[in-house]
Amino acid sequence: MEDIVKEYEHIEEEFFDIDKEKKIAYIKLHFGKPSDIFDNNYISKRPVLSDDFLDWVNSAFTLIPKKYKIDLDVTFDDTEGYASKELADVFKMNVFLDYKTKKSAEKKKNNIAYGLIFIGTLLFAAMITVNRLWTTDSVFKDIVSYVMDIATTVTYWEAMGILIVENKEHRDYRKGLITRFYAISFHGVGGEKAEFSPDIL
Repeated sequence: MEDIVKEYEHIEEEFFDIDKEKKIAYIKLHFGKPSDIFDNNYISKRPVLSDDFLDWVNSAFTLIPKKYKIDLDVTFDDTEGYASKELADVFKMNVFLDYKTKKSAEKKKNNIAYGLIFIGTLLFAAMITVNRLWTTDSVFKDIVSYVMDIATTVTYWEAMGILIVENKEHRDYRKGLITRFYAISFHGVGGEKAEFSPDIL
């Protein structure tokens, strides 16, 4: 089993061009036209990128080892009249929109987590009080203590899941855009590139 793992340790090189000296992995995405990566259900001043496209961008973080930066090249058969710079600007603004949306959702979830911590603290205090004041041993007392113990654990567990795990995923996504991407470009096949630099985030 170890031999198989070792054999495929650099399996990404079978799929993508990787410059080991410059530490850059080149990933290409190809679409028929820009509207294929837009969420066409929105009637908006500026195109909104589809969740599928943002997921493809995000998947590059897991496909390529962290030691390489990623050069993402997005090409189209027909640019539908969009200049390369326009498409780069669309991507940039959507990244900001996505970040703001996730930041707002993160704030709401944090408020829920703080509420759970407060409830958990009340339950913990109540459990201690019950155990101290209820001096007689009984099955009912054991059941009450057991239920309160479980409720306290669950509320703290849920709160920590939100504050630590979910928030970390959001921070990793933004950090990945800043640190993992070397460049992101959009253009028609054979056309001039317009790169979006993640450094502005």
